[in-house]
Amino acid sequence: MSIIRVEGAAEKQAGIYYEYDPEIPPIGEGGMGKVFAGECVNVASGERIPVALKLIASPTKDLIDRAMREASIQIDHPNLLRMYGFIPNMEYDSYQKNYILRYYIAMERLVGVTLSSLVNGCFIDRSGMHIPYAQSLYESYRSDRKGTVISIMRSILAGVGELHNRGFIHRDLDPSNVMITVNNEIKLIDYGICKPYVSSPSSGPKLTQIGALIGKVDYAAPEVITGDVTNHNRTTDIYSLGIMLYQLYVGALPYSGDNTQIMQAHLTVGMPLRNISDPQIRFVVDKATRKEQIARYQNVADMLSDLENIPSVSSGSETPWWLFVIVGVITMVIGAVLAFII
Repeated sequence: MSIIRVEGAAEKQAGIYYEYDPEIPPIGEGGMGKVFAGECVNVASGERIPVALKLIASPTKDLIDRAMREASIQIDHPNLLRMYGFIPNMEYDSYQKNYILRYYIAMERLVGVTLSSLVNGCFIDRSGMHIPYAQSLYESYRSDRKGTVISIMRSILAGVGELHNRGFIHRDLDPSNVMITVNNEIKLIDYGICKPYVSSPSSGPKLTQIGALIGKVDYAAPEVITGDVTNHNRTTDIYSLGIMLYQLYVGALPYSGDNTQIMQAHLTVGMPLRNISDPQIRFVVDKATRKEQIARYQNVADMLSDLENIPSVSSGSETPWWLFVIVGVITMVIGAVLAFII
């Protein structure tokens, strides 16, 4: 077992260090690097707290800047992943036989499954652990979709709202970045492309490189599709939240096709609101996903307020409107026949 000790100047001053075993398979892997299960060790007391350590792969200046920004989002909130810090660590590489400067992000270690896994009926995490809360939510989702969707979205919106209150926008909101934990929590994760936002109007668009899409195309607001970075603000996240609400309620994404077709739909095709049977859910999705930013909810609190005012009644077996019409017609016919007979 080759334990690696991770400790920067801030950790030494605080009397702690982190450690992990690189020979144990990572618990996660993404564009920035691998995530390992580790522990935070208190030097004085010997107390050990489980953490996750993200090792930045092939660190360029851009990746290091992004990692530092991600690690700086240290917000203590029940619906947000807690970040602990960014750590440059000089360590000995047994393969290269020399010392190498590596970079880490230390964060809260979550045990659970993503929301995208849950809606597909998966309650087992990567290590094989059963997550009872995830199964409970899934069973509730099947029997009372409307109530469960509102409950899940309430937690997500609370987390996003706090992120916004602290001056950040997430820009990568989708069910794969929401964790359902073994501790009965719903937490927003992955701040890799979070950025501080400026609420004042911009002087003009600042465009990203053509084809350099930020986030995931299925949830991307029109200003993300066009690369108008200057105008990324809270409404950009709200658009993605509206897509998530649509997906959870309807059971499918609003737009399909290849990436080019989906991007074009976000720009020019209206949301297929007819697929949302509940008029109040339909209203919230419609307002959250307007093409023009000024027409959307301007803050998460207003979107959350409208959601919370919706009665949480089961919609999994909701009766379609046309069935009421048929029943009404049949009732009228039967009434007329009975009147004629009498």
